[in-house]
Amino acid sequence: MKSMTGFGSGRSESAAGTVTVELRSVNSRFLEIGLRLPGEWSAEEPLVRGDLQKALQRGKVAMQLQFTPAPGGGQQAVINETLLAQLESLVKSRGQEPSIQGLLTLPGVVELRQPEGQQEALRNQLREALRGAIQGLLAERGREGAVLADALRELRAKMREHLDFIEQARHAVVEKYRDKLFQRIEELVGPRGVTLDAGRLEQEVALFADKADLSEEVTRLAAHLDHLGTILDSKEDNGVGRQLEFLNQEILREINTIGSKCRDLDIARRVLDLKNLAESLREQVANIE
Repeated sequence: MKSMTGFGSGRSESAAGTVTVELRSVNSRFLEIGLRLPGEWSAEEPLVRGDLQKALQRGKVAMQLQFTPAPGGGQQAVINETLLAQLESLVKSRGQEPSIQGLLTLPGVVELRQPEGQQEALRNQLREALRGAIQGLLAERGREGAVLADALRELRAKMREHLDFIEQARHAVVEKYRDKLFQRIEELVGPRGVTLDAGRLEQEVALFADKADLSEEVTRLAAHLDHLGTILDSKEDNGVGRQLEFLNQEILREINTIGSKCRDLDIARRVLDLKNLAESLREQVANIE
């Protein structure tokens, strides 16, 4: 299990210079990749994006690339003659005398490029630095994921305790209702009222029992919590975040149904506790890849 939050950096050095890559990621429903590449490295964007897509499934990932050329590393300045001529013509059309020095500082007019022979070597440097950054990011995500898994196990254990209480308490709900019903009738019409229409009263109790029956919901919720435990104990660490999001929705659905059907104050209190735990579960699951 991995978190979607993390940081990783990689570095590669050669006679041409040093390539440094930094990756930062935060939560996101999908994989979002934002790249900050110097202009002379923009052609490598498909390569970088492809490597990140192979390694990551979800999260908002920001990558920053920095290249520090070595002294005498052979980097060449290339002037975009077409763009320079267009800018010079535009300045003249406005009745001004163009300053070549000023025009050369404009974005895109001068590009720093590596000699053709070094291009492949620098690309390999980039991939090496990127691999190091990805490995660091995945390692930190894994450490964060282990902490999240422990938190989820604790939440599951608390939910199981509340469910066990509900499982035991639900069997006494009908008897408590019967006692209260007969007691209320005695208070209103005296002891004889209980025997006036005992069949009708038992029918009322039966209707209540049917409406307040929680057996199916309790069974399904127990199964969902068992499934949660299975996922947490599994060695599978890819793509479990979406499974857990869906499972949490099903858990909350059963809790809400139990709350709508329960007719007992003690059970209602446990349902409120379960809802709070399910919300905490949802918040934690939102961090998982």
